[in-house]
Amino acid sequence: MARLIASTLVGLVLAAACGGSTPAATSGSSAPAATTAASAAPSTAGYSATTLHFKSDGTPDLTGLTVHLGNAAGDATIGDTVVYITVQELKKWGANADLQLGSSNTTQLAVVSGQLQATAGPLPTDLDAGLNIFGNNQVHVDYLMVSSKLSSLSELKGKTVAIATTVSPDNYLLDGALAKAGLTRSDVKVQLTGSNGNSVNQMVQHQVDVAFVHADALGKLQKSGTVSVLANGATLEPWDADSYMTATADWLKANPATAEAIDLAWLHAAWVFDKDKAQWVQNAVAYTKKAITSAEASSGYDALAKAQPWPFDGSGMDTATLQKNFDSAKKSGQIKGQGDRPISQWAVTKPWTDAVAYFKAHAAAFEK
Repeated sequence: MARLIASTLVGLVLAAACGGSTPAATSGSSAPAATTAASAAPSTAGYSATTLHFKSDGTPDLTGLTVHLGNAAGDATIGDTVVYITVQELKKWGANADLQLGSSNTTQLAVVSGQLQATAGPLPTDLDAGLNIFGNNQVHVDYLMVSSKLSSLSELKGKTVAIATTVSPDNYLLDGALAKAGLTRSDVKVQLTGSNGNSVNQMVQHQVDVAFVHADALGKLQKSGTVSVLANGATLEPWDADSYMTATADWLKANPATAEAIDLAWLHAAWVFDKDKAQWVQNAVAYTKKAITSAEASSGYDALAKAQPWPFDGSGMDTATLQKNFDSAKKSGQIKGQGDRPISQWAVTKPWTDAVAYFKAHAAAFEK
Protein backbone atom coordinates (compact mmCIF):
# COMPACT_ATOMS: atom_id res chain seq x y z
CA MET A 1 0.00 0.00 0.00
CA ALA A 2 1.13 3.58 -0.49
CA ARG A 3 3.69 4.99 1.94
CA LEU A 4 4.13 8.75 2.12
CA ILE A 5 7.74 8.39 3.22
CA ALA A 6 8.69 5.86 0.58
CA SER A 7 6.87 7.38 -2.41
CA THR A 8 5.02 4.13 -2.87
CA LEU A 9 1.69 4.45 -4.57
CA VAL A 10 -1.07 2.66 -6.30
CA GLY A 11 -1.91 3.66 -9.89
CA LEU A 12 -5.24 3.40 -11.60
CA VAL A 13 -5.31 3.97 -15.35
CA LEU A 14 -8.40 4.23 -17.42
CA ALA A 15 -8.87 4.69 -21.16
CA ALA A 16 -12.10 4.65 -23.10
CA ALA A 17 -12.35 1.89 -25.68
CA CYS A 18 -12.94 2.57 -29.37
CA GLY A 19 -16.01 4.69 -29.87
CA GLY A 20 -15.65 5.99 -26.32
CA SER A 21 -14.01 9.34 -27.02
CA THR A 22 -14.74 12.06 -24.50
CA PRO A 23 -15.62 15.73 -25.01
CA ALA A 24 -13.00 18.42 -24.67
CA ALA A 25 -12.62 20.11 -21.30
CA THR A 26 -11.21 23.36 -19.99
CA SER A 27 -7.92 23.01 -18.13
CA GLY A 28 -7.99 23.78 -14.42
CA SER A 29 -11.65 23.10 -13.83
CA SER A 30 -12.22 21.54 -10.41
CA ALA A 31 -15.82 20.44 -10.92
CA PRO A 32 -16.86 17.61 -13.26
CA ALA A 33 -19.64 17.87 -15.78
CA ALA A 34 -23.12 16.87 -14.66
CA THR A 35 -23.85 13.15 -14.41
CA THR A 36 -24.51 10.80 -12.18
CA ALA A 37 -25.16 7.46 -10.65
CA ALA A 38 -27.39 8.63 -7.84
CA SER A 39 -30.08 9.80 -10.24
CA ALA A 40 -29.44 7.56 -13.24
CA ALA A 41 -32.17 5.15 -14.28
CA PRO A 42 -31.40 1.45 -14.84
CA SER A 43 -30.60 0.62 -18.44
CA THR A 44 -28.36 -1.57 -20.55
CA ALA A 45 -27.00 1.21 -22.73
CA GLY A 46 -23.37 0.38 -22.00
CA TYR A 47 -20.64 2.72 -20.86
CA SER A 48 -20.78 6.49 -21.14
CA ALA A 49 -18.00 8.80 -19.96
CA THR A 50 -20.49 11.34 -18.62
CA THR A 51 -23.48 9.34 -17.35
CA LEU A 52 -23.43 5.94 -15.69
CA HIS A 53 -25.96 3.42 -16.94
CA PHE A 54 -27.03 0.56 -14.71
CA LYS A 55 -27.99 -3.07 -15.19
CA SER A 56 -31.12 -4.59 -13.73
CA ASP A 57 -29.11 -5.87 -10.74
CA GLY A 58 -28.17 -2.30 -9.83
CA THR A 59 -24.48 -2.45 -10.85
CA PRO A 60 -22.94 -0.13 -13.47
CA ASP A 61 -22.85 -1.21 -17.10
CA LEU A 62 -19.24 -0.59 -18.17
CA THR A 63 -19.42 -2.41 -21.50
CA GLY A 64 -17.07 -0.55 -23.83
CA LEU A 65 -14.69 0.79 -21.19
CA THR A 66 -11.05 -0.31 -21.00
CA VAL A 67 -9.40 -0.05 -17.59
CA HIS A 68 -5.64 -0.35 -17.01
CA LEU A 69 -4.72 -0.38 -13.33
CA GLY A 70 -1.16 0.25 -12.24
CA ASN A 71 0.24 -0.48 -8.80
CA ALA A 72 3.47 1.39 -8.07
CA ALA A 73 4.28 -0.67 -4.98
CA GLY A 74 6.85 -2.57 -7.02
CA ASP A 75 5.46 -6.02 -6.37
CA ALA A 76 2.19 -7.67 -5.46
CA THR A 77 1.71 -7.57 -1.70
CA ILE A 78 -1.44 -8.39 0.23
CA GLY A 79 -1.69 -4.79 1.42
CA ASP A 80 -2.83 -3.85 -2.09
CA THR A 81 -5.54 -6.49 -2.34
CA VAL A 82 -8.30 -3.86 -2.08
CA VAL A 83 -6.98 -2.30 -5.31
CA TYR A 84 -6.93 -5.73 -6.94
CA ILE A 85 -10.55 -6.33 -5.91
CA THR A 86 -11.47 -2.92 -7.32
CA VAL A 87 -10.22 -4.06 -10.72
CA GLN A 88 -11.96 -7.41 -10.48
CA GLU A 89 -15.24 -5.62 -9.77
CA LEU A 90 -14.79 -3.34 -12.77
CA LYS A 91 -14.34 -6.49 -14.86
CA LYS A 92 -17.57 -7.93 -13.49
CA TRP A 93 -19.36 -4.77 -14.56
CA GLY A 94 -18.22 -5.23 -18.16
CA ALA A 95 -14.98 -3.27 -18.34
CA ASN A 96 -11.90 -4.65 -20.06
CA ALA A 97 -9.66 -4.29 -16.99
CA ASP A 98 -6.11 -5.29 -16.14
CA LEU A 99 -3.48 -4.60 -13.50
CA GLN A 100 0.09 -3.45 -14.06
CA LEU A 101 2.87 -2.87 -11.52
CA GLY A 102 5.12 0.19 -11.48
CA SER A 103 7.41 2.07 -9.12
CA SER A 104 7.94 5.47 -7.54
CA ASN A 105 5.87 8.27 -9.15
CA THR A 106 5.85 6.84 -12.67
CA THR A 107 2.08 6.61 -12.93
CA GLN A 108 1.61 10.24 -11.90
CA LEU A 109 4.07 11.33 -14.57
CA ALA A 110 2.28 9.14 -17.10
CA VAL A 111 -1.04 10.78 -16.21
CA VAL A 112 0.45 14.23 -16.68
CA SER A 113 1.89 13.27 -20.09
CA GLY A 114 -1.44 11.84 -21.24
CA GLN A 115 -0.26 8.22 -21.43
CA LEU A 116 -2.49 7.27 -18.50
CA GLN A 117 -5.70 8.85 -17.31
CA ALA A 118 -5.86 8.37 -13.54
CA THR A 119 -3.74 7.20 -10.63
CA ALA A 120 -3.91 6.64 -6.91
CA GLY A 121 -1.18 7.62 -4.53
CA PRO A 122 -0.03 9.83 -1.64
CA LEU A 123 -1.53 13.32 -1.60
CA PRO A 124 1.81 15.18 -1.87
CA THR A 125 3.03 13.11 -4.82
CA ASP A 126 -0.27 13.53 -6.65
CA LEU A 127 -0.70 17.26 -6.04
CA ASP A 128 2.92 18.07 -6.80
CA ALA A 129 2.36 16.45 -10.20
CA GLY A 130 -0.61 18.75 -10.78
CA LEU A 131 -3.30 16.09 -10.34
CA ASN A 132 -6.69 16.44 -8.64
CA ILE A 133 -8.26 14.14 -6.03
CA PHE A 134 -11.60 12.45 -6.80
CA GLY A 135 -11.87 9.56 -4.34
CA ASN A 136 -10.40 7.51 -1.51
CA ASN A 137 -7.71 4.91 -1.94
CA GLN A 138 -6.60 4.15 1.62
CA VAL A 139 -8.51 6.21 4.17
CA HIS A 140 -6.28 5.58 7.19
CA VAL A 141 -2.56 4.89 7.41
CA ASP A 142 -1.95 1.28 8.37
CA TYR A 143 0.12 2.07 11.46
CA LEU A 144 -0.20 0.30 14.79
CA MET A 145 1.21 1.55 18.07
CA VAL A 146 2.65 -1.56 19.74
CA SER A 147 4.52 -2.53 22.87
CA SER A 148 5.89 -5.66 24.50
CA LYS A 149 5.95 -3.93 27.89
CA LEU A 150 2.83 -1.74 28.09
CA SER A 151 -0.84 -2.62 27.85
CA SER A 152 -2.40 0.85 27.53
CA LEU A 153 -1.66 4.47 26.58
CA SER A 154 -1.95 5.44 30.24
CA GLU A 155 1.44 3.82 30.85
CA LEU A 156 3.37 5.94 28.31
CA LYS A 157 4.92 8.47 30.67
CA GLY A 158 8.70 8.14 30.89
CA LYS A 159 8.88 5.48 28.17
CA THR A 160 10.96 5.39 24.96
CA VAL A 161 8.87 5.58 21.77
CA ALA A 162 10.25 4.75 18.32
CA ILE A 163 9.14 6.66 15.23
CA ALA A 164 10.75 6.54 11.80
CA THR A 165 11.29 10.22 10.87
CA THR A 166 9.96 13.68 11.62
CA VAL A 167 7.96 13.67 8.35
CA SER A 168 6.55 10.13 8.44
CA PRO A 169 2.93 9.49 9.53
CA ASP A 170 3.97 8.08 12.90
CA ASN A 171 5.29 11.52 13.90
CA TYR A 172 1.72 12.84 13.79
CA LEU A 173 0.30 9.68 15.33
CA LEU A 174 2.57 10.17 18.33
CA ASP A 175 0.95 13.56 18.97
CA GLY A 176 -2.46 11.91 18.88
CA ALA A 177 -1.38 9.20 21.31
CA LEU A 178 0.12 11.68 23.73
CA ALA A 179 -3.01 13.83 23.60
CA LYS A 180 -5.18 10.83 24.48
CA ALA A 181 -2.86 10.01 27.39
CA GLY A 182 -2.84 13.62 28.61
CA LEU A 183 0.90 13.91 27.99
CA THR A 184 3.33 16.02 25.95
CA ARG A 185 6.54 15.08 24.14
CA SER A 186 8.54 16.14 27.17
CA ASP A 187 6.92 13.24 29.04
CA VAL A 188 8.44 10.58 26.77
CA LYS A 189 11.73 9.90 25.03
CA VAL A 190 11.29 9.99 21.24
CA GLN A 191 13.73 7.80 19.34
CA LEU A 192 14.09 8.45 15.59
CA THR A 193 15.00 5.18 13.90
CA GLY A 194 15.26 6.29 10.27
CA SER A 195 12.76 3.77 8.92
CA ASN A 196 9.78 1.69 9.90
CA GLY A 197 11.87 -1.45 9.51
CA ASN A 198 14.38 -0.11 12.02
CA SER A 199 11.54 0.63 14.44
CA VAL A 200 10.47 -2.99 14.19
CA ASN A 201 14.00 -4.23 14.78
CA GLN A 202 14.50 -2.00 17.81
CA MET A 203 11.26 -3.32 19.26
CA VAL A 204 12.40 -6.91 18.71
CA GLN A 205 15.74 -6.12 20.37
CA HIS A 206 13.97 -4.43 23.32
CA GLN A 207 15.75 -1.13 22.66
CA VAL A 208 12.46 0.79 22.85
CA ASP A 209 9.32 0.43 24.93
CA VAL A 210 6.84 1.42 22.23
CA ALA A 211 6.98 1.62 18.44
CA PHE A 212 4.78 2.64 15.55
CA VAL A 213 4.88 -0.07 12.88
CA HIS A 214 3.00 -0.94 9.73
CA ALA A 215 0.31 -3.55 10.31
CA ASP A 216 2.10 -6.12 8.17
CA ALA A 217 4.98 -6.12 10.68
CA LEU A 218 2.77 -7.33 13.51
CA GLY A 219 3.32 -10.98 12.64
CA LYS A 220 7.09 -10.63 12.91
CA LEU A 221 6.79 -8.92 16.27
CA GLN A 222 4.41 -11.54 17.61
CA LYS A 223 6.91 -14.26 16.72
CA SER A 224 9.47 -12.54 18.94
CA GLY A 225 7.19 -12.44 21.95
CA THR A 226 3.95 -11.06 23.31
CA VAL A 227 3.03 -7.72 21.74
CA SER A 228 0.08 -5.52 22.64
CA VAL A 229 -1.57 -3.15 20.17
CA LEU A 230 -2.10 0.08 22.11
CA ALA A 231 -3.78 2.05 19.31
CA ASN A 232 -4.02 2.47 15.54
CA GLY A 233 -3.87 5.37 13.11
CA ALA A 234 -7.62 5.37 12.60
CA THR A 235 -8.23 6.22 16.26
CA LEU A 236 -5.18 8.41 16.96
CA GLU A 237 -5.37 10.65 13.89
CA PRO A 238 -8.44 9.62 11.84
CA TRP A 239 -7.83 12.42 9.36
CA ASP A 240 -4.40 11.06 8.35
CA ALA A 241 -4.90 9.35 4.97
CA ASP A 242 -2.49 7.05 3.19
CA SER A 243 -3.55 7.79 -0.41
CA TYR A 244 -6.24 8.99 -2.80
CA MET A 245 -7.54 8.49 -6.35
CA THR A 246 -6.39 11.29 -8.64
CA ALA A 247 -6.48 12.45 -12.27
CA THR A 248 -6.04 15.62 -14.30
CA ALA A 249 -8.66 18.37 -14.19
CA ASP A 250 -9.39 17.95 -17.91
CA TRP A 251 -9.94 14.20 -17.64
CA LEU A 252 -12.22 14.53 -14.64
CA LYS A 253 -14.35 17.13 -16.38
CA ALA A 254 -14.68 14.92 -19.46
CA ASN A 255 -15.05 11.58 -17.63
CA PRO A 256 -17.09 12.09 -14.43
CA ALA A 257 -18.96 8.79 -14.85
CA THR A 258 -15.67 6.89 -15.15
CA ALA A 259 -14.38 8.47 -11.96
CA GLU A 260 -17.64 7.59 -10.24
CA ALA A 261 -17.42 3.97 -11.43
CA ILE A 262 -13.92 3.69 -9.95
CA ASP A 263 -15.20 5.03 -6.65
CA LEU A 264 -18.12 2.57 -6.67
CA ALA A 265 -15.75 -0.33 -7.33
CA TRP A 266 -13.50 0.85 -4.52
CA LEU A 267 -16.45 1.06 -2.11
CA HIS A 268 -17.29 -2.56 -2.92
CA ALA A 269 -13.65 -3.59 -2.38
CA ALA A 270 -13.57 -1.80 0.98
CA TRP A 271 -16.80 -3.58 1.95
CA VAL A 272 -15.16 -6.92 1.13
CA PHE A 273 -12.26 -6.15 3.44
CA ASP A 274 -14.50 -5.02 6.28
CA LYS A 275 -17.21 -7.68 5.96
CA ASP A 276 -15.98 -10.76 4.06
CA LYS A 277 -12.60 -12.04 5.24
CA ALA A 278 -12.86 -15.27 3.23
CA GLN A 279 -13.40 -13.39 -0.03
CA TRP A 280 -10.56 -10.98 0.74
CA VAL A 281 -8.18 -13.84 1.55
CA GLN A 282 -9.08 -15.60 -1.69
CA ASN A 283 -8.33 -12.43 -3.65
CA ALA A 284 -5.07 -11.83 -1.75
CA VAL A 285 -3.80 -15.27 -2.76
CA ALA A 286 -4.84 -14.66 -6.38
CA TYR A 287 -3.27 -11.19 -6.45
CA THR A 288 0.08 -12.49 -5.23
CA LYS A 289 -0.17 -15.41 -7.69
CA LYS A 290 -0.06 -17.84 -4.77
CA ALA A 291 3.21 -16.44 -3.44
CA ILE A 292 1.48 -16.62 -0.08
CA THR A 293 -0.74 -19.34 1.32
CA SER A 294 -4.32 -18.86 2.47
CA ALA A 295 -3.08 -19.19 6.05
CA GLU A 296 -0.54 -16.41 5.52
CA ALA A 297 -3.15 -14.21 3.86
CA SER A 298 -5.50 -14.87 6.76
CA SER A 299 -2.84 -13.82 9.26
CA GLY A 300 -2.08 -10.74 7.19
CA TYR A 301 -5.74 -9.85 7.12
CA ASP A 302 -5.99 -10.06 10.90
CA ALA A 303 -3.07 -7.63 11.25
CA LEU A 304 -4.42 -5.18 8.68
CA ALA A 305 -7.88 -5.29 10.22
CA LYS A 306 -6.45 -3.88 13.44
CA ALA A 307 -5.51 -0.72 11.50
CA GLN A 308 -9.01 -0.21 9.99
CA PRO A 309 -7.57 1.26 6.76
CA TRP A 310 -10.56 0.86 4.41
CA PRO A 311 -13.91 1.97 5.89
CA PHE A 312 -16.72 1.79 3.32
CA ASP A 313 -18.95 4.34 5.04
CA GLY A 314 -18.02 7.23 2.75
CA SER A 315 -15.76 8.97 5.25
CA GLY A 316 -12.41 10.52 4.42
CA MET A 317 -13.31 12.84 1.56
CA ASP A 318 -14.85 15.77 3.43
CA THR A 319 -13.26 19.18 2.94
CA ALA A 320 -11.92 19.43 6.49
CA THR A 321 -10.13 16.08 6.24
CA LEU A 322 -8.66 16.85 2.82
CA GLN A 323 -7.45 20.24 4.00
CA LYS A 324 -5.85 18.79 7.12
CA ASN A 325 -3.91 16.27 5.05
CA PHE A 326 -2.77 19.07 2.76
CA ASP A 327 -1.74 21.32 5.66
CA SER A 328 0.16 18.48 7.30
CA ALA A 329 2.04 17.63 4.10
CA LYS A 330 2.84 21.29 3.47
CA LYS A 331 4.12 21.78 7.01
CA SER A 332 6.50 18.86 6.56
CA GLY A 333 7.80 20.27 3.26
CA GLN A 334 6.19 17.67 1.00
CA ILE A 335 3.97 20.09 -0.95
CA LYS A 336 6.03 21.82 -3.62
CA GLY A 337 5.63 23.77 -6.85
CA GLN A 338 2.24 23.31 -8.48
CA GLY A 339 1.14 21.20 -5.53
CA ASP A 340 0.77 24.36 -3.46
CA ARG A 341 -2.71 25.51 -4.51
CA PRO A 342 -6.05 26.07 -2.77
CA ILE A 343 -8.32 23.09 -2.17
CA SER A 344 -10.88 24.47 -4.63
CA GLN A 345 -8.37 23.75 -7.39
CA TRP A 346 -7.55 20.14 -6.52
CA ALA A 347 -10.50 18.54 -4.69
CA VAL A 348 -13.12 17.17 -7.11
CA THR A 349 -15.54 15.48 -4.74
CA LYS A 350 -18.70 15.10 -6.83
CA PRO A 351 -17.81 11.67 -8.32
CA TRP A 352 -17.17 10.44 -4.76
CA THR A 353 -20.33 11.87 -3.17
CA ASP A 354 -22.44 10.53 -6.04
CA ALA A 355 -20.83 7.09 -5.74
CA VAL A 356 -21.38 7.01 -1.98
CA ALA A 357 -25.03 8.07 -2.36
CA TYR A 358 -25.71 5.36 -4.94
CA PHE A 359 -23.77 2.73 -2.99
CA LYS A 360 -25.80 3.38 0.15
CA ALA A 361 -29.10 3.49 -1.73
CA HIS A 362 -28.38 0.18 -3.55
CA ALA A 363 -26.35 -1.69 -0.94
CA ALA A 364 -27.63 -5.10 -2.03
CA ALA A 365 -26.03 -4.66 -5.45
CA PHE A 366 -22.55 -4.16 -4.02
CA GLU A 367 -22.40 -5.84 -0.62
CA LYS A 368 -21.84 -9.39 -1.77
